Amino acid sequence: MSNNGKRDILIFPKFENIHLIQDIRSKFDPLANLVAPHITLAFPFSDDMSNEELIEKLNNLLVTYHPFKITFSGISLSDDGYIFLNCINGFNDIVCLHDEIYQKILPTHFKSSVKYIPHITLGQSNNIEELRSFEYEFNTIVDEVSVELIGNCEESIIIKNIKFGGML
Repeated sequence: MSNNGKRDILIFPKFENIHLIQDIRSKFDPLANLVAPHITLAFPFSDDMSNEELIEKLNNLLVTYHPFKITFSGISLSDDGYIFLNCINGFNDIVCLHDEIYQKILPTHFKSSVKYIPHITLGQSNNIEELRSFEYEFNTIVDEVSVELIGNCEESIIIKNIKFGGML
């Protein structure tokens, strides 16, 4: 199923060692060269809301947010074969942001049957044995989210980066 023309809301973490994530993605993720490593806050959606309206609503929500620290480490494999880099710090902050986006901006797109678990997708595989030695830690501070348009070839087209309103 193509996501062409849909929008989503993402965090693009600015890890100093992000190249280590990209090295793994280049082996396991066909989208590695089309979209940077990210945390999905709102999954691809289509609706009649204009970009301007979406940005305004998101900006109004984010004015109450303060930058927060995140740490990712450890790899897991989902039931459907996706390789995840696990969130070990900042988990609740990301979940709260995800929940508020769906409650206040995208309520008709929320699927209560899907449990949201913050992660960075590294790709797909049936076996992650070769990744057992991938024991790195990734730390940064999150201070903005991005509204993305998914292009014709599944490439990332950033519509707007929106900073949090609070100060660290």
